[in-house]
Amino acid sequence: MSELIAPLAFVFIGSAILLLLVSRIGLPAVPLYIVVGLAIGEFIPPGLTLELAQLGIAFLVFVFGVNVEPERFFSVARDSEYVAAAQLFIVGGATFAVGFLLALEPVSAAFFATAASLSSSLVGRKLAKTDIRENLIHGRLTESIHFVQDLFAIGIILVLSSAVFIPEAATTGTVLDGVALPLGYGVMILGVALAIRVYLFDFLVSLSGDSDELIMLTSIALLISFLALSEFVGVSIAVGAFAAGLAITRDFDANLSLQSALESIETFFTAIFFVTLGSLVAIPNVDVVALAIALGVSIVILKPVVTIVVLIREGYDARTACLTSFSLDQVSEFSLILAISGLLAGQITQQLFEVIILASAVTMITSTITYQYDDRIYRAFARTGVFDRVNAPNIEHGIETAKPLEDHVIVIGYGKLGSGVTAVCRDNETTVVIVESDPDRYELARDFHDTCVFGDAMSEQTWERLNPSAAKAIISTSSQRGLSSYLLSKETDADLILRADRIPEAIELHNQGAAYVTVPDFLASEQFGETISRLLEADAEPTALREENRRLLREQVSDARIVGQFPVDYLEYHR
Repeated sequence: MSELIAPLAFVFIGSAILLLLVSRIGLPAVPLYIVVGLAIGEFIPPGLTLELAQLGIAFLVFVFGVNVEPERFFSVARDSEYVAAAQLFIVGGATFAVGFLLALEPVSAAFFATAASLSSSLVGRKLAKTDIRENLIHGRLTESIHFVQDLFAIGIILVLSSAVFIPEAATTGTVLDGVALPLGYGVMILGVALAIRVYLFDFLVSLSGDSDELIMLTSIALLISFLALSEFVGVSIAVGAFAAGLAITRDFDANLSLQSALESIETFFTAIFFVTLGSLVAIPNVDVVALAIALGVSIVILKPVVTIVVLIREGYDARTACLTSFSLDQVSEFSLILAISGLLAGQITQQLFEVIILASAVTMITSTITYQYDDRIYRAFARTGVFDRVNAPNIEHGIETAKPLEDHVIVIGYGKLGSGVTAVCRDNETTVVIVESDPDRYELARDFHDTCVFGDAMSEQTWERLNPSAAKAIISTSSQRGLSSYLLSKETDADLILRADRIPEAIELHNQGAAYVTVPDFLASEQFGETISRLLEADAEPTALREENRRLLREQVSDARIVGQFPVDYLEYHR
């Protein structure tokens, strides 16, 4: 225990000092942690570094598993599977061939290819945190692709590291013990996790009596139990940590304490993992640099290209495909677990281990940079016309109308606010064009309206199909600041009606040229105040207010199927 105190002190003191120095610059934390690791690497024993890295990965994989909500990305699951499979077979296959040509043994080339084809769900989720929280389509694609890749990664770990955990299989060459048995154990662990998630976890929460401490202790107990189960059956603790995360659902009322505790755990182990990753980077020789460059090219160039092509072929616009790809251009933490296990078992050389560690550190830094400037990079490539060369057979190329669009209203987003705005336009016999990037909402909009466009409103491809120069008004129902700024930058005589979350932001948008800016919380509080005033002043009977409220809610039912409040037949009845 005492040997951990000094290394952890270096980790957290060094991280705190550097983060304090650069806090005003606004740099992301991940590359700074790696820089701290580079600086303090000499003060942490190598064996202890590997143990800390594995421990950090296990806890972070657990947190990622808890945060995964598969229900959120069912609509993009198929596309995510295509992307993950394409990266595994195209990127992984090409990198395996390169490694083989560079004189790597087949097993080493497989480790090399795995590092190129899998992406870090920890880094990707951290980068796309805002996009995921705002339920943007590229945020959901990012989360879904990482989830599918992690499932692939677990299978790869169970296959490639079988000789690590079952040494006798490596010597006897028994295929059953070496591959099939670990795969069976892995499937069993994931099956137990899903059973607990579906049938048992809610019961455990109810037994806790909504006690914050008991809920948190139950979650930690599940984690320790799955780690112990992994050790007992002889598979990687990363598999057990991921399964433990999947066993826990956040879909219960008293979940704030659990989320708060998970955020603390994530912060603690994020520092440990990325600092120890940086400390593992050694001064490379020429061979290590050459292999790391080859691996880096596959990750930073080939992987985004494959992602963009697949998503465009699946019908997504170029901007969505591009932004999604910039959250996938790094080495996965599962690849690091595999590399550490392979090194300890003698499956890979120290040189290849250094290659994977160096590529991991570099790509995790470059990934934060590309994501920070993702929109600028997209626009730079869009101006070259490179995206037009990708055939998109599934995409709708225009709006089918009897005559050219003019004096129409462009509504961006078909959520609660967008469906209400569309209804008002329809009541006033105004032609309305709906722009939606969410597949579920787009299909719902098509059920009610003919003039719909599937695409990102900040994509030039989408914008060209809207004929904005002849529009009467452009209404954005999203509070995304980037979207509002983009709309304000367009040359059009149409009135711009935007949305903001805060009043100071709304004033700023007004000053930049918006005709009107809605702040939903402010308007809702005013309307609610008027309702209470009517009730207190006896201007309306409670029964009349109740009926009026029910009527208003029913008028908004066009979006109810998505949020799950009403059945489909109810929606059809009120169409």
